Amino acid sequence: MKNLISLKAGKFLTTAFGIILVSGISGGMAFAADAALPAGFKKGDLAPEPSADMIEAGKRVYFTKCVWCHGVDGAGDGPGADRLWPRPRNFNQGTFKIRHTASGELPLFDAKKPVPGQNDLFETVTHGLPGSAMPSWEGILTEEQRLQVLSFVTTQLVKDRKFTDKQSESQTILQLNDLKPIPASEESLKKGAELIVEKKCIECHGVEGRGDGNAFNLKDDWGFSIQPANWHKCWNFRGSRQDPYNVKNIFRTFSTGVNGTPMPSFADNSTVEERWHIANFVNSLCEREADGTPLSIDPLSDKPKVNFVLSSGVVEGEISADPENEMWTKRARRIIAMGGQITHKPRNFVNRIDDIWMKSVYNETHIAFMFQWDDRTKSVAEGKLPWPPTSVNIDVKEQDPKTGEEGSIAMHQNNYTVYNDAVAMETAVKWKDLPAPIKPRYLFGSNEQFPVDIMKWEADGSLRAFKGTGWDKDFEERDNYEESSKLLFSEWKNGRWTVIIQRPMGNKKDQDYDEDTFFEMGQYIPTVFFAWDGHNGDAGRKMAVSAFYYTFLEPPTPKEAYIYPVVIAFGVVLLEGWILTRRANKRKAKKA
Repeated sequence: MKNLISLKAGKFLTTAFGIILVSGISGGMAFAADAALPAGFKKGDLAPEPSADMIEAGKRVYFTKCVWCHGVDGAGDGPGADRLWPRPRNFNQGTFKIRHTASGELPLFDAKKPVPGQNDLFETVTHGLPGSAMPSWEGILTEEQRLQVLSFVTTQLVKDRKFTDKQSESQTILQLNDLKPIPASEESLKKGAELIVEKKCIECHGVEGRGDGNAFNLKDDWGFSIQPANWHKCWNFRGSRQDPYNVKNIFRTFSTGVNGTPMPSFADNSTVEERWHIANFVNSLCEREADGTPLSIDPLSDKPKVNFVLSSGVVEGEISADPENEMWTKRARRIIAMGGQITHKPRNFVNRIDDIWMKSVYNETHIAFMFQWDDRTKSVAEGKLPWPPTSVNIDVKEQDPKTGEEGSIAMHQNNYTVYNDAVAMETAVKWKDLPAPIKPRYLFGSNEQFPVDIMKWEADGSLRAFKGTGWDKDFEERDNYEESSKLLFSEWKNGRWTVIIQRPMGNKKDQDYDEDTFFEMGQYIPTVFFAWDGHNGDAGRKMAVSAFYYTFLEPPTPKEAYIYPVVIAFGVVLLEGWILTRRANKRKAKKA
Protein backbone atom coordinates (compact mmCIF):
# COMPACT_ATOMS: atom_id res chain seq x y z
CA MET A 1 0.00 0.00 0.00
CA LYS A 2 2.86 2.37 0.84
CA ASN A 3 4.43 1.83 -2.57
CA LEU A 4 1.04 2.44 -4.18
CA ILE A 5 0.51 5.77 -2.47
CA SER A 6 4.07 6.74 -3.31
CA LEU A 7 3.34 6.17 -6.97
CA LYS A 8 0.14 8.20 -6.69
CA ALA A 9 1.97 10.90 -4.81
CA GLY A 10 4.45 11.19 -7.67
CA LYS A 11 1.59 12.08 -9.97
CA PHE A 12 0.28 14.66 -7.55
CA LEU A 13 3.71 16.19 -6.99
CA THR A 14 3.98 17.14 -10.63
CA THR A 15 0.78 19.18 -10.35
CA ALA A 16 1.83 20.92 -7.17
CA PHE A 17 4.96 22.72 -8.38
CA GLY A 18 5.01 26.39 -7.72
CA ILE A 19 2.71 26.19 -4.70
CA ILE A 20 5.00 28.05 -2.35
CA LEU A 21 3.32 29.22 0.81
CA VAL A 22 4.46 31.79 3.35
CA SER A 23 8.16 31.12 3.76
CA GLY A 24 9.77 30.80 7.14
CA ILE A 25 11.43 28.48 9.54
CA SER A 26 9.98 25.12 10.43
CA GLY A 27 6.75 25.32 12.40
CA GLY A 28 8.23 23.25 15.20
CA MET A 29 8.54 26.19 17.59
CA ALA A 30 8.20 25.17 21.21
CA PHE A 31 5.73 26.56 23.69
CA ALA A 32 7.59 25.83 26.89
CA ALA A 33 4.94 27.23 29.21
CA ASP A 34 3.50 23.75 29.67
CA ALA A 35 5.55 20.79 28.47
CA ALA A 36 2.51 18.52 28.72
CA LEU A 37 0.65 20.39 25.98
CA PRO A 38 0.81 19.20 22.36
CA ALA A 39 3.39 20.99 20.24
CA GLY A 40 2.01 24.25 18.87
CA PHE A 41 -0.64 24.69 21.62
CA LYS A 42 -0.77 27.05 24.57
CA LYS A 43 -3.10 27.40 27.54
CA GLY A 44 -5.74 30.10 27.29
CA ASP A 45 -8.42 31.59 29.52
CA LEU A 46 -12.16 31.06 29.34
CA ALA A 47 -14.04 34.10 28.08
CA PRO A 48 -16.49 35.91 30.38
CA GLU A 49 -20.21 35.23 30.05
CA PRO A 50 -22.05 37.60 27.69
CA SER A 51 -24.31 40.25 29.20
CA ALA A 52 -28.01 39.62 29.72
CA ASP A 53 -28.80 42.22 27.07
CA MET A 54 -26.63 40.41 24.52
CA ILE A 55 -28.32 37.11 25.32
CA GLU A 56 -31.84 38.54 25.04
CA ALA A 57 -31.04 40.28 21.75
CA GLY A 58 -29.52 37.05 20.44
CA LYS A 59 -32.69 35.17 21.27
CA ARG A 60 -34.64 37.44 18.92
CA VAL A 61 -32.09 36.84 16.15
CA TYR A 62 -32.12 33.08 16.72
CA PHE A 63 -35.89 32.74 16.52
CA THR A 64 -35.91 34.85 13.36
CA LYS A 65 -33.07 33.24 11.40
CA CYS A 66 -31.79 30.04 12.99
CA VAL A 67 -34.71 28.12 14.49
CA TRP A 68 -35.82 26.75 11.11
CA CYS A 69 -32.86 24.38 10.98
CA HIS A 70 -31.52 24.17 14.54
CA GLY A 71 -34.89 23.91 16.28
CA VAL A 72 -36.65 25.64 19.15
CA ASP A 73 -34.43 24.02 21.78
CA GLY A 74 -31.28 23.99 19.62
CA ALA A 75 -31.37 20.22 19.17
CA GLY A 76 -30.86 20.36 15.39
CA ASP A 77 -34.48 19.38 14.79
CA GLY A 78 -36.02 22.44 13.15
CA PRO A 79 -38.70 22.05 10.47
CA GLY A 80 -36.09 22.06 7.70
CA ALA A 81 -33.69 19.65 9.38
CA ASP A 82 -35.17 16.41 8.04
CA ARG A 83 -34.32 17.46 4.49
CA LEU A 84 -30.67 18.25 5.20
CA TRP A 85 -27.55 16.14 5.14
CA PRO A 86 -25.32 16.68 7.02
CA ARG A 87 -27.83 17.29 9.78
CA PRO A 88 -27.94 20.80 11.35
CA ARG A 89 -25.83 21.08 14.49
CA ASN A 90 -27.38 19.92 17.76
CA PHE A 91 -26.08 22.53 20.20
CA ASN A 92 -27.22 20.76 23.38
CA GLN A 93 -24.11 18.64 23.87
CA GLY A 94 -21.71 21.49 23.21
CA THR A 95 -19.91 19.55 20.48
CA PHE A 96 -18.53 21.83 17.75
CA LYS A 97 -16.42 20.73 14.81
CA ILE A 98 -14.39 23.73 13.64
CA ARG A 99 -12.11 25.10 16.33
CA HIS A 100 -8.64 26.31 17.26
CA THR A 101 -8.89 24.38 20.54
CA ALA A 102 -7.67 20.91 21.43
CA SER A 103 -9.71 17.81 20.69
CA GLY A 104 -12.85 17.58 22.83
CA GLU A 105 -12.71 21.18 24.00
CA LEU A 106 -15.28 23.90 23.42
CA PRO A 107 -14.52 26.33 20.61
CA LEU A 108 -13.29 29.86 21.16
CA PHE A 109 -16.02 32.44 21.68
CA ASP A 110 -15.86 35.88 23.22
CA ALA A 111 -18.84 38.17 22.74
CA LYS A 112 -16.52 41.19 22.92
CA LYS A 113 -13.72 40.06 20.60
CA PRO A 114 -14.65 39.10 17.02
CA VAL A 115 -10.97 38.62 16.13
CA PRO A 116 -10.06 36.15 13.33
CA GLY A 117 -8.38 33.07 14.76
CA GLN A 118 -9.59 33.94 18.26
CA ASN A 119 -13.34 33.49 17.89
CA ASP A 120 -14.26 30.20 16.25
CA LEU A 121 -18.04 30.41 16.50
CA PHE A 122 -18.13 33.97 15.21
CA GLU A 123 -16.10 32.94 12.15
CA THR A 124 -18.38 29.96 11.54
CA VAL A 125 -21.48 32.15 11.52
CA THR A 126 -19.69 34.79 9.45
CA HIS A 127 -18.30 32.48 6.76
CA GLY A 128 -20.67 29.53 6.94
CA LEU A 129 -19.66 25.90 6.52
CA PRO A 130 -19.02 25.11 2.82
CA GLY A 131 -20.23 21.67 1.81
CA SER A 132 -23.23 21.91 4.13
CA ALA A 133 -26.47 23.89 4.32
CA MET A 134 -24.96 26.35 6.83
CA PRO A 135 -24.67 29.64 4.88
CA SER A 136 -22.53 32.70 5.43
CA TRP A 137 -24.45 35.26 7.49
CA GLU A 138 -22.12 38.11 6.69
CA GLY A 139 -24.13 40.80 4.93
CA ILE A 140 -27.37 39.41 6.35
CA LEU A 141 -26.67 39.81 10.06
CA THR A 142 -24.56 42.65 11.36
CA GLU A 143 -21.43 41.90 13.34
CA GLU A 144 -23.29 42.78 16.53
CA GLN A 145 -26.20 40.48 15.66
CA ARG A 146 -23.82 37.60 15.02
CA LEU A 147 -22.24 38.09 18.43
CA GLN A 148 -25.68 38.39 20.00
CA VAL A 149 -27.07 35.16 18.54
CA LEU A 150 -23.95 33.29 19.59
CA SER A 151 -24.33 34.70 23.08
CA PHE A 152 -27.78 33.12 23.19
CA VAL A 153 -26.64 29.79 21.71
CA THR A 154 -23.64 29.36 24.02
CA THR A 155 -25.51 30.23 27.21
CA GLN A 156 -29.06 28.92 26.62
CA LEU A 157 -28.88 26.14 24.02
CA VAL A 158 -25.64 24.43 25.05
CA LYS A 159 -27.04 22.47 28.00
CA ASP A 160 -24.53 19.73 28.87
CA ARG A 161 -21.55 22.07 29.24
CA LYS A 162 -20.89 25.66 30.22
CA PHE A 163 -18.45 27.96 28.43
CA THR A 164 -17.54 29.68 31.74
CA ASP A 165 -17.14 26.56 33.90
CA LYS A 166 -13.48 26.72 34.98
CA GLN A 167 -13.72 23.45 36.89
CA SER A 168 -14.83 21.36 33.90
CA GLU A 169 -13.66 23.31 30.86
CA SER A 170 -10.28 24.45 29.62
CA GLN A 171 -8.93 26.23 26.56
CA THR A 172 -5.86 24.75 24.94
CA ILE A 173 -5.38 26.95 21.91
CA LEU A 174 -3.51 26.20 18.70
CA GLN A 175 -1.17 29.14 18.11
CA LEU A 176 -1.74 29.06 14.38
CA ASN A 177 -0.74 32.67 13.76
CA ASP A 178 2.67 32.05 15.37
CA LEU A 179 3.42 28.85 13.49
CA LYS A 180 5.09 29.58 10.18
CA PRO A 181 4.10 27.22 7.36
CA ILE A 182 6.74 25.06 5.75
CA PRO A 183 6.93 25.89 2.01
CA ALA A 184 5.22 23.32 -0.21
CA SER A 185 8.43 22.10 -1.79
CA GLU A 186 8.72 18.83 -3.63
CA GLU A 187 10.43 17.37 -0.56
CA SER A 188 7.58 18.51 1.71
CA LEU A 189 4.94 17.03 -0.59
CA LYS A 190 6.82 13.73 -0.73
CA LYS A 191 7.00 13.56 3.05
CA GLY A 192 3.31 14.42 3.29
CA ALA A 193 2.46 11.60 0.86
CA GLU A 194 4.39 9.16 3.05
CA LEU A 195 2.83 10.44 6.26
CA ILE A 196 -0.79 10.00 5.14
CA VAL A 197 0.04 6.30 4.73
CA GLU A 198 1.94 6.09 8.00
CA LYS A 199 -0.88 7.86 9.90
CA LYS A 200 -3.49 5.67 8.16
CA CYS A 201 -5.29 8.66 6.60
CA ILE A 202 -5.86 6.72 3.39
CA GLU A 203 -7.95 4.12 5.21
CA CYS A 204 -10.78 6.66 5.27
CA HIS A 205 -9.85 9.25 2.68
CA GLY A 206 -8.74 6.75 0.01
CA VAL A 207 -5.58 6.13 -1.99
CA GLU A 208 -6.08 9.27 -4.08
CA GLY A 209 -7.81 11.26 -1.35
CA ARG A 210 -11.33 11.24 -2.83
CA GLY A 211 -13.01 10.13 0.39
CA ASP A 212 -13.61 6.59 -0.84
CA GLY A 213 -11.53 4.65 1.67
CA ASN A 214 -14.29 4.03 4.22
CA ALA A 215 -17.15 5.94 2.70
CA PHE A 216 -20.19 4.16 4.10
CA ASN A 217 -19.39 2.77 7.54
CA LEU A 218 -18.67 5.92 9.53
CA LYS A 219 -21.10 7.70 11.85
CA ASP A 220 -20.95 10.89 13.87
CA ASP A 221 -21.67 11.22 17.58
CA TRP A 222 -25.40 11.58 16.85
CA GLY A 223 -25.56 8.30 14.94
CA PHE A 224 -25.82 9.80 11.47
CA SER A 225 -23.85 8.61 8.45
CA ILE A 226 -20.78 10.72 7.75
CA GLN A 227 -18.29 10.60 4.89
CA PRO A 228 -14.57 11.41 4.85
CA ALA A 229 -13.62 14.65 3.12
CA ASN A 230 -12.72 14.60 -0.57
CA TRP A 231 -9.31 16.30 -0.60
CA HIS A 232 -9.70 17.23 -4.26
CA LYS A 233 -12.54 19.63 -3.37
CA CYS A 234 -11.01 21.97 -0.81
CA TRP A 235 -13.88 24.41 -1.36
CA ASN A 236 -16.11 21.86 0.42
CA PHE A 237 -13.91 21.72 3.53
CA ARG A 238 -16.11 22.72 6.45
CA GLY A 239 -13.53 25.00 8.02
CA SER A 240 -12.19 26.63 4.87
CA ARG A 241 -13.37 30.08 6.07
CA GLN A 242 -14.14 30.92 2.41
CA ASP A 243 -10.40 30.60 1.77
CA PRO A 244 -10.17 27.05 0.42
CA TYR A 245 -6.56 26.98 -0.81
CA ASN A 246 -5.13 28.26 2.48
CA VAL A 247 -2.97 25.45 3.86
CA LYS A 248 -3.48 26.78 7.40
CA ASN A 249 -7.08 25.56 7.35
CA ILE A 250 -5.89 22.00 6.74
CA PHE A 251 -3.13 22.25 9.33
CA ARG A 252 -5.69 23.41 11.89
CA THR A 253 -7.99 20.45 11.19
CA PHE A 254 -5.16 17.91 11.53
CA SER A 255 -4.06 19.60 14.77
CA THR A 256 -7.45 19.89 16.48
CA GLY A 257 -9.49 17.10 14.91
CA VAL A 258 -13.20 17.46 14.13
CA ASN A 259 -15.22 16.97 17.30
CA GLY A 260 -18.27 14.76 16.95
CA THR A 261 -16.83 12.86 13.98
CA PRO A 262 -14.34 10.00 13.45
CA MET A 263 -11.70 12.57 12.38
CA PRO A 264 -9.17 12.63 15.25
CA SER A 265 -6.58 15.18 16.28
CA PHE A 266 -3.01 14.35 15.23
CA ALA A 267 -1.47 16.75 17.73
CA ASP A 268 -0.36 14.00 20.12
CA ASN A 269 1.14 11.61 17.58
CA SER A 270 2.82 13.96 15.11
CA THR A 271 5.18 16.89 15.21
CA VAL A 272 4.24 20.36 14.01
CA GLU A 273 6.59 19.84 11.07
CA GLU A 274 4.87 16.59 10.10
CA ARG A 275 1.47 18.27 10.20
CA TRP A 276 2.70 20.98 7.82
CA HIS A 277 3.94 18.30 5.42
CA ILE A 278 0.58 16.52 5.57
CA ALA A 279 -1.28 19.82 5.08
CA ASN A 280 0.91 20.73 2.11
CA PHE A 281 0.27 17.38 0.45
CA VAL A 282 -3.48 17.45 1.03
CA ASN A 283 -3.60 21.03 -0.26
CA SER A 284 -1.70 20.00 -3.40
CA LEU A 285 -4.47 17.53 -4.30
CA CYS A 286 -7.17 20.19 -4.61
CA GLU A 287 -8.22 20.77 -8.23
CA ARG A 288 -6.25 23.48 -10.02
CA GLU A 289 -5.79 25.04 -13.41
CA ALA A 290 -3.43 23.38 -15.88
CA ASP A 291 -0.60 25.72 -14.79
CA GLY A 292 -1.04 24.80 -11.12
CA THR A 293 -2.81 27.99 -10.02
CA PRO A 294 -5.90 27.65 -7.79
CA LEU A 295 -9.32 27.69 -9.41
CA SER A 296 -11.22 30.96 -9.19
CA ILE A 297 -13.90 30.69 -6.50
CA ASP A 298 -17.28 32.34 -6.91
CA PRO A 299 -17.89 34.39 -3.73
CA LEU A 300 -21.65 33.81 -3.94
CA SER A 301 -21.58 30.02 -4.17
CA ASP A 302 -18.16 29.29 -2.59
CA LYS A 303 -17.65 26.91 -5.53
CA PRO A 304 -15.36 27.15 -8.56
CA LYS A 305 -16.47 29.71 -11.13
CA VAL A 306 -18.00 28.19 -14.24
CA ASN A 307 -17.65 29.00 -17.91
CA PHE A 308 -20.97 28.26 -19.60
CA VAL A 309 -19.34 27.79 -23.04
CA LEU A 310 -18.11 24.22 -23.48
CA SER A 311 -15.60 24.24 -26.30
CA SER A 312 -14.94 21.19 -28.46
CA GLY A 313 -11.63 21.08 -30.34
CA VAL A 314 -11.09 19.66 -33.79
CA VAL A 315 -8.79 16.63 -34.22
CA GLU A 316 -7.61 14.65 -37.20
CA GLY A 317 -8.31 10.97 -37.64
CA GLU A 318 -10.13 8.69 -35.23
CA ILE A 319 -11.01 9.93 -31.76
CA SER A 320 -8.90 8.18 -29.14
CA ALA A 321 -10.53 5.94 -26.55
CA ASP A 322 -7.58 6.46 -24.18
CA PRO A 323 -8.10 9.34 -21.71
CA GLU A 324 -4.30 9.62 -21.37
CA ASN A 325 -3.85 10.21 -25.11
CA GLU A 326 -2.53 13.68 -26.01
CA MET A 327 -5.76 14.25 -27.89
CA TRP A 328 -7.45 14.43 -24.48
CA THR A 329 -4.70 15.54 -22.12
CA LYS A 330 -4.01 18.71 -24.11
CA ARG A 331 -7.67 19.73 -24.22
CA ALA A 332 -8.89 22.39 -21.81
CA ARG A 333 -11.45 21.07 -19.36
CA ARG A 334 -14.60 22.76 -18.10
CA ILE A 335 -16.32 22.31 -14.74
CA ILE A 336 -20.08 21.82 -14.82
CA ALA A 337 -21.88 22.78 -11.62
CA MET A 338 -24.56 20.29 -10.57
CA GLY A 339 -27.43 20.63 -8.12
CA GLY A 340 -30.11 18.33 -6.79
CA GLN A 341 -33.33 18.21 -8.83
CA ILE A 342 -35.98 19.62 -6.49
CA THR A 343 -38.64 20.92 -8.89
CA HIS A 344 -40.53 17.62 -9.26
CA LYS A 345 -41.01 14.47 -7.22
CA PRO A 346 -39.02 12.49 -6.34
CA ARG A 347 -36.86 15.44 -5.33
CA ASN A 348 -33.16 15.02 -4.69
CA PHE A 349 -32.49 17.12 -1.60
CA VAL A 350 -29.24 15.28 -0.90
CA ASN A 351 -27.15 15.53 -4.04
CA ARG A 352 -23.81 13.73 -3.88
CA ILE A 353 -22.54 14.79 -7.31
CA ASP A 354 -21.97 18.54 -7.22
CA ASP A 355 -19.76 18.92 -10.29
CA ILE A 356 -18.57 17.16 -13.45
CA TRP A 357 -15.40 17.89 -15.41
CA MET A 358 -15.84 17.74 -19.18
CA LYS A 359 -13.61 17.76 -22.27
CA SER A 360 -14.71 17.47 -25.89
CA VAL A 361 -13.15 16.87 -29.31
CA TYR A 362 -14.57 16.31 -32.76
CA ASN A 363 -13.50 15.20 -36.23
CA GLU A 364 -15.24 15.29 -39.60
CA THR A 365 -17.94 12.79 -38.64
CA HIS A 366 -18.15 12.50 -34.83
CA ILE A 367 -18.01 14.46 -31.61
CA ALA A 368 -16.86 12.93 -28.32
CA PHE A 369 -17.28 13.98 -24.70
CA MET A 370 -15.15 12.87 -21.76
CA PHE A 371 -16.88 13.15 -18.38
CA GLN A 372 -15.08 12.82 -15.06
CA TRP A 373 -16.74 13.08 -11.67
CA ASP A 374 -15.99 11.97 -8.12
CA ASP A 375 -18.16 9.23 -6.66
CA ARG A 376 -17.12 7.41 -3.50
CA THR A 377 -18.43 4.07 -4.73
CA LYS A 378 -19.07 2.22 -7.96
CA SER A 379 -22.81 1.54 -7.97
CA VAL A 380 -24.34 -1.09 -10.24
CA ALA A 381 -27.86 -2.37 -9.67
CA GLU A 382 -28.19 -6.03 -8.80
CA GLY A 383 -30.37 -7.84 -11.29
CA LYS A 384 -32.75 -6.30 -13.76
CA LEU A 385 -34.23 -2.93 -12.92
CA PRO A 386 -38.00 -2.97 -12.26
CA TRP A 387 -38.69 -0.44 -15.02
CA PRO A 388 -37.72 -0.05 -18.68
CA PRO A 389 -34.86 2.31 -19.67
CA THR A 390 -37.36 4.79 -21.11
CA SER A 391 -39.19 5.32 -17.81
CA VAL A 392 -39.08 8.76 -16.27
CA ASN A 393 -41.97 8.51 -13.83
CA ILE A 394 -40.15 6.04 -11.61
CA ASP A 395 -41.62 5.26 -8.21
CA VAL A 396 -38.52 5.87 -6.12
CA LYS A 397 -39.61 5.89 -2.50
CA GLU A 398 -39.23 9.41 -1.20
CA GLN A 399 -38.35 10.02 2.43
CA ASP A 400 -41.36 11.14 4.46
CA PRO A 401 -40.12 13.78 6.91
CA LYS A 402 -41.49 13.46 10.42
CA THR A 403 -40.94 15.39 13.61
CA GLY A 404 -38.25 13.07 14.89
CA GLU A 405 -34.85 12.07 13.54
CA GLU A 406 -36.11 8.60 12.57
CA GLY A 407 -37.79 10.12 9.51
CA SER A 408 -34.92 12.31 8.38
CA ILE A 409 -32.86 11.93 5.24
CA ALA A 410 -29.74 11.83 7.38
CA MET A 411 -30.91 8.65 9.11
CA HIS A 412 -31.59 6.94 5.78
CA GLN A 413 -28.25 7.71 4.13
CA ASN A 414 -26.48 4.60 2.79
CA ASN A 415 -29.65 2.53 3.24
CA TYR A 416 -31.20 3.19 -0.17
CA THR A 417 -31.76 0.58 -2.84
CA VAL A 418 -28.68 0.75 -5.05
CA TYR A 419 -29.26 1.65 -8.69
CA ASN A 420 -26.84 2.34 -11.55
CA ASP A 421 -24.49 5.27 -11.51
CA ALA A 422 -25.20 7.20 -14.69
CA VAL A 423 -24.50 10.37 -16.64
CA ALA A 424 -26.45 11.94 -19.50
CA MET A 425 -26.33 14.98 -21.73
CA GLU A 426 -29.30 16.68 -23.32
CA THR A 427 -29.11 18.92 -26.37
CA ALA A 428 -31.85 20.84 -28.10
CA VAL A 429 -32.83 19.22 -31.40
CA LYS A 430 -34.32 22.19 -33.23
CA TRP A 431 -31.99 24.70 -31.62
CA LYS A 432 -31.86 26.76 -34.82
CA ASP A 433 -35.62 27.18 -34.80
CA LEU A 434 -35.74 28.53 -31.27
CA PRO A 435 -36.18 32.32 -31.21
CA ALA A 436 -33.70 33.85 -28.75
CA PRO A 437 -33.68 33.63 -25.80
CA ILE A 438 -36.15 30.73 -25.86
CA LYS A 439 -34.77 27.27 -25.02
CA PRO A 440 -36.51 23.94 -24.45
CA ARG A 441 -37.28 23.22 -20.82
CA TYR A 442 -34.06 22.17 -19.08
CA LEU A 443 -35.69 19.01 -17.68
CA PHE A 444 -36.20 16.57 -20.59
CA GLY A 445 -37.57 19.10 -23.08
CA SER A 446 -40.77 21.04 -23.58
CA ASN A 447 -43.08 19.20 -26.00
CA GLU A 448 -43.23 17.50 -29.38
CA GLN A 449 -42.59 20.81 -31.11
CA PHE A 450 -39.29 21.39 -29.28
CA PRO A 451 -37.91 17.95 -28.30
CA VAL A 452 -34.49 17.22 -26.88
CA ASP A 453 -31.85 14.67 -27.77
CA ILE A 454 -30.68 12.69 -24.69
CA MET A 455 -27.64 10.42 -24.63
CA LYS A 456 -27.36 8.40 -21.40
CA TRP A 457 -24.65 6.08 -20.11
CA GLU A 458 -25.19 3.76 -17.14
CA ALA A 459 -22.71 1.86 -14.97
CA ASP A 460 -24.01 -1.48 -16.27
CA GLY A 461 -22.20 -0.58 -19.51
CA SER A 462 -25.24 0.51 -21.50
CA LEU A 463 -25.36 3.56 -23.76
CA ARG A 464 -28.73 4.67 -25.09
CA ALA A 465 -30.20 7.58 -26.99
CA PHE A 466 -33.63 8.99 -26.25
CA LYS A 467 -36.02 11.63 -27.45
CA GLY A 468 -37.46 13.75 -24.65
CA THR A 469 -40.69 15.69 -24.97
CA GLY A 470 -41.39 16.83 -21.40
CA TRP A 471 -40.49 16.36 -17.76
CA ASP A 472 -43.59 14.23 -17.11
CA LYS A 473 -43.35 12.03 -20.19
CA ASP A 474 -41.39 8.84 -20.62
CA PHE A 475 -38.54 8.89 -23.12
CA GLU A 476 -38.81 7.56 -26.64
CA GLU A 477 -35.86 5.25 -27.27
CA ARG A 478 -34.22 5.75 -30.64
CA ASP A 479 -33.21 2.74 -32.66
CA ASN A 480 -30.82 4.47 -35.05
CA TYR A 481 -28.05 5.44 -32.67
CA GLU A 482 -26.22 2.14 -32.05
CA GLU A 483 -24.42 2.11 -35.39
CA SER A 484 -22.98 5.61 -35.03
CA SER A 485 -22.76 6.19 -31.27
CA LYS A 486 -20.22 4.39 -29.15
CA LEU A 487 -19.00 4.09 -25.59
CA LEU A 488 -15.27 4.56 -26.00
CA PHE A 489 -14.22 4.25 -22.37
CA SER A 490 -15.67 3.84 -18.87
CA GLU A 491 -13.81 3.22 -15.63
CA TRP A 492 -14.33 3.75 -11.91
CA LYS A 493 -11.03 4.01 -10.08
CA ASN A 494 -10.21 5.28 -6.60
CA GLY A 495 -13.37 7.32 -6.24
CA ARG A 496 -13.61 8.78 -9.75
CA TRP A 497 -15.61 7.86 -12.85
CA THR A 498 -14.16 8.53 -16.31
CA VAL A 499 -16.54 8.03 -19.24
CA ILE A 500 -15.96 8.85 -22.93
CA ILE A 501 -18.96 8.89 -25.28
CA GLN A 502 -18.77 9.31 -29.04
CA ARG A 503 -21.75 10.31 -31.17
CA PRO A 504 -22.30 11.53 -34.75
CA MET A 505 -21.88 15.17 -35.61
CA GLY A 506 -25.05 14.95 -37.62
CA ASN A 507 -25.90 16.40 -40.98
CA LYS A 508 -29.08 18.35 -41.39
CA LYS A 509 -29.48 17.17 -44.98
CA ASP A 510 -29.54 13.44 -44.39
CA GLN A 511 -30.56 12.95 -40.75
CA ASP A 512 -33.87 12.83 -38.95
CA TYR A 513 -34.02 16.40 -37.73
CA ASP A 514 -36.85 15.52 -35.35
CA GLU A 515 -34.60 13.39 -33.11
CA ASP A 516 -30.86 14.00 -33.53
CA THR A 517 -29.00 17.17 -32.70
CA PHE A 518 -27.05 18.69 -35.57
CA PHE A 519 -23.71 19.84 -34.12
CA GLU A 520 -22.76 22.75 -36.33
CA MET A 521 -19.34 24.31 -36.08
CA GLY A 522 -19.16 27.83 -34.65
CA GLN A 523 -22.68 27.72 -33.15
CA TYR A 524 -23.80 27.73 -29.51
CA ILE A 525 -25.92 24.63 -28.87
CA PRO A 526 -27.98 24.57 -25.62
CA THR A 527 -26.84 21.62 -23.48
CA VAL A 528 -27.91 20.26 -20.08
CA PHE A 529 -26.21 17.54 -18.03
CA PHE A 530 -27.60 14.96 -15.60
CA ALA A 531 -25.92 12.59 -13.14
CA TRP A 532 -27.20 9.77 -10.95
CA ASP A 533 -25.45 8.34 -7.88
CA GLY A 534 -26.78 4.82 -7.59
CA HIS A 535 -25.76 4.50 -3.94
CA ASN A 536 -27.90 7.55 -3.14
CA GLY A 537 -30.98 5.82 -4.56
CA ASP A 538 -30.88 8.08 -7.63
CA ALA A 539 -33.11 6.97 -10.51
CA GLY A 540 -35.56 8.64 -12.85
CA ARG A 541 -35.98 12.28 -11.82
CA LYS A 542 -34.09 11.79 -8.54
CA MET A 543 -30.79 13.05 -9.88
CA ALA A 544 -28.33 15.90 -10.14
CA VAL A 545 -28.90 18.42 -12.92
CA SER A 546 -27.02 21.39 -14.38
CA ALA A 547 -28.21 24.70 -15.71
CA PHE A 548 -28.03 25.36 -19.47
CA TYR A 549 -24.54 25.33 -20.94
CA TYR A 550 -23.56 25.84 -24.58
CA THR A 551 -21.57 23.37 -26.65
CA PHE A 552 -19.35 25.24 -29.11
CA LEU A 553 -17.34 23.55 -31.85
CA GLU A 554 -14.17 25.54 -32.38
CA PRO A 555 -13.49 26.21 -36.09
CA PRO A 556 -10.22 24.62 -37.27
CA THR A 557 -7.29 26.93 -37.67
CA PRO A 558 -6.90 27.63 -41.42
CA LYS A 559 -3.63 26.58 -43.03
CA GLU A 560 -3.06 30.18 -43.99
CA ALA A 561 -2.67 31.00 -40.30
CA TYR A 562 0.48 28.89 -40.28
CA ILE A 563 1.79 29.92 -43.71
CA TYR A 564 1.27 33.68 -43.56
CA PRO A 565 3.42 34.31 -40.46
CA VAL A 566 6.32 32.43 -42.11
CA VAL A 567 5.91 34.33 -45.37
CA ILE A 568 5.66 37.66 -43.54
CA ALA A 569 8.71 36.90 -41.41
CA PHE A 570 10.69 35.91 -44.51
CA GLY A 571 9.55 39.09 -46.25
CA VAL A 572 10.62 41.24 -43.29
CA VAL A 573 14.06 39.63 -43.31
CA LEU A 574 14.42 40.30 -47.06
CA LEU A 575 13.25 43.90 -46.61
CA GLU A 576 15.71 44.55 -43.78
CA GLY A 577 18.49 42.97 -45.81
CA TRP A 578 17.64 45.16 -48.80
CA ILE A 579 17.59 48.32 -46.63
CA LEU A 580 20.91 47.50 -44.98
CA THR A 581 22.51 46.71 -48.33
CA ARG A 582 21.26 49.96 -49.84
CA ARG A 583 22.62 51.99 -46.90
CA ALA A 584 25.97 50.26 -47.19
CA ASN A 585 26.13 51.05 -50.93
CA LYS A 586 25.33 54.71 -50.27
CA ARG A 587 28.13 54.98 -47.71
CA LYS A 588 30.56 53.44 -50.20
CA ALA A 589 29.44 55.90 -52.91
CA LYS A 590 30.05 58.90 -50.59
CA LYS A 591 33.54 57.72 -49.68
CA ALA A 592 34.37 57.27 -53.36
